[in-house]
Amino acid sequence: MNDKQILATRNPARRLLVVDDDISLRRLSTEVLSISGYEVDTAEDGAAAWDALNADRYDLMITDNNMPHLSGLELLKKLYTNRMALPVIMATGTLPEEEFAQCPWLQPAATLLKPYTVDELLGAVDVVLREADVAAASSQRFGYLDQPDNKIPQVEKPAVTPQKHPTNSPRRILVVDDDRDTRQLSVDVLAGSGYNVEAVLDGAAGWEALQENSYDLVITDNQMPRMTGMEMIDNLRSARMTVPVIMATRHLPLNAFARKPWLKPNAMLQRPFSNDDLLEKVKQVLHPDPNDGYKEELLPQHF
Repeated sequence: MNDKQILATRNPARRLLVVDDDISLRRLSTEVLSISGYEVDTAEDGAAAWDALNADRYDLMITDNNMPHLSGLELLKKLYTNRMALPVIMATGTLPEEEFAQCPWLQPAATLLKPYTVDELLGAVDVVLREADVAAASSQRFGYLDQPDNKIPQVEKPAVTPQKHPTNSPRRILVVDDDRDTRQLSVDVLAGSGYNVEAVLDGAAGWEALQENSYDLVITDNQMPRMTGMEMIDNLRSARMTVPVIMATRHLPLNAFARKPWLKPNAMLQRPFSNDDLLEKVKQVLHPDPNDGYKEELLPQHF
């Protein structure tokens, strides 16, 4: 067996998409990755990559940022908006650090700053794919932990019949809070405004519900038994689940978010807050008005 066959055995059937408008770099990356046993497709810009992502399945995308038609950052936004769970390595000359600080949930799994070596490229690919495998395995196992007979706990259904409909198809919201009264109040307020609402009592139950069902938004407390809100967000990010999150809690973990900006939720509410505050924050996240200049809350962050 030659070296190429041995390397191919180590990385069976992993499909990679290389996106770069520089044809020389695109060819070099393709050659290096192919020799290492990966199946590689290429795209000359973000628009072509988006077409490829909608036509085929990939295990990893390696993308430049500054490209014609659609940049790497814009490609990441489309992945997030369309909830496509795909690990991404951004390999570029200048990283969009300001944009990542404003929208940390768009930050890729890894970054490479040009010029980088072949070993750095292969090392990043290996690490990101292994982390994706671990996250996938963890998400499959987690639902069986701490539950008798491996049963998923039942979620609480809305107590109020929806009267108003913010959209033609009501958005589905998961409320995660260990305080029963607070949890029920949130359910009542949201259901009364036309949202389809379910609720669970802590982060562990929330994570299990997220693996079993599809939601448009999660509203979570932070300090809860079994799993905190931050730990639940960490699971979401590791599993590349792009459901937006609002953290509604008395003590916002701002220092922790500054240290780990990729765990920062899409929006935050500090208790006590009014029903109107809650509904307005949900509206901002689920139904943003392109004319109102709304931006996600920012934290001081360092890269």
